[in-house]
Amino acid sequence: MARQDDERCAEYRQFAKIDAAFRCGDLAALRAAVDDPADVPNGPMPLTVGSCLEYAIYHSPLVFIRALLEIGADPNAPDDGGFPSLIAALSCTNPHPGVPGRKDVAEIVELLLAFGADPDQRGINDYTALHMAVGERNFAVLERLLEAGADPTLRTRIDDYETPREMAEHAGLVQFAERLAEHERRRRFPNRSHD
Repeated sequence: MARQDDERCAEYRQFAKIDAAFRCGDLAALRAAVDDPADVPNGPMPLTVGSCLEYAIYHSPLVFIRALLEIGADPNAPDDGGFPSLIAALSCTNPHPGVPGRKDVAEIVELLLAFGADPDQRGINDYTALHMAVGERNFAVLERLLEAGADPTLRTRIDDYETPREMAEHAGLVQFAERLAEHERRRRFPNRSHD
């Protein structure tokens, strides 16, 4: 029993060091805290951390997220939990119990897109990033995703099989639905002028 307690204490101390490195944006401290420094930014992290980039999106300053991307963090890495990079960023839009939300979600999304994040990334509930922007009521990010080429006609492949526009309409989000409908028309009729 004492050995298990010692192991748990050691795991907790390691997690505390990793978490502190993420929260203050200290790459050297992060590399020192993990078992293998080569695991930063794409290798396995302790289970309580998940992916390096995802944890940074939730807890780190924007400049640290940029640093991870600059050293090769993959913005399109698969995520078994349903929160690949764009979905994770959008999930920070609003406060949730125990989490204050982030004011820089649009900047994070912009950064992820600049480093090659797929604007049609899918995550939890098979939502695309556009579905998630509607769900989180984040119009600025919805606009940015559309500018980056996100496909507004993609449907979820589970639940209601909705497009982001249909989701917005069901939620009464007129501005979102109108913007998505406009982009759907642009995809259907690419050679027409849409003023």
